[in-house]
Amino acid sequence: MRKISFIIAALLVALVSVDASAQQVVKKRIGVYKESGNVVVAEAATTLVVDITVERETFTAGVYARYAQKLLGKRASFVDRDEYRVVAANVAVLGDDAYYATDAVCATDDEAYTSPLQIDRLSSIEGSPEDAAYDAAEQIFALRRARLDLVTCELGEGVYGGGLESALREIDRLERAYLELFYGKRTTECYTERVLVPVNVDAKTYIIQRFSAERGLVGRGDLDGEIVMVAIAPTACDYPQSDEKGVVAYRYANNAEVSVMLGQDVLVRRILPIYEYGKTVMYANPK
Repeated sequence: MRKISFIIAALLVALVSVDASAQQVVKKRIGVYKESGNVVVAEAATTLVVDITVERETFTAGVYARYAQKLLGKRASFVDRDEYRVVAANVAVLGDDAYYATDAVCATDDEAYTSPLQIDRLSSIEGSPEDAAYDAAEQIFALRRARLDLVTCELGEGVYGGGLESALREIDRLERAYLELFYGKRTTECYTERVLVPVNVDAKTYIIQRFSAERGLVGRGDLDGEIVMVAIAPTACDYPQSDEKGVVAYRYANNAEVSVMLGQDVLVRRILPIYEYGKTVMYANPK
């Protein structure tokens, strides 16, 4: 068993090594020089682009929640709340044409909801909330009886095929709407926040955001949230030999392992070229 684990670990190391070695060597000419008749003043700096996609789930309590246990036999929550979770992340170098923002897919409801859920009114005479809840519960039971009658052909003789399917679908929609008056409604939506991270040669980690399950992404100074961090681990790279008498400078990037983390969990990890951890190579003539 230990031998198998060792083989798997060796394979994983080999895969990471292949991924790193497969990265194209990135270099940029730096300093002051002429290009196409124009004077160019160039330096090599890296800015990371981090996208974090968060899913927000909103629960709106039903207006008849307090009567759910009595009339329908199951308790309902009385409290409106929002819950957040990170569902995707991406990181790349600013200016990389191959980079696209994370476009995570979230399970969202087809219909927009109105908050708070409105009390169902079947009459112009206003009664007590409990009476209204009782009427709504009776509508739920009536819809269920109608569904059963349709399926068993007791109701609507001659309703079949597409007509039957449409009728059942409408009954399901109405029952769901009435049940939401008791048990509330959940909706989800996604949003993506982008953070730019200028790389500093003296730093390997950067706290870019904090995350709260109750409030989503919050500022770095909000100590109640869990940290969202970028960690950079430079890899060993082979650079060309520098010419001591060279007058043309090129900055070679280091292929570094860049991770975006939520607390101790890695959201995404990529090998990216980072100039700040690379090396300047001098040439006698432009390369």
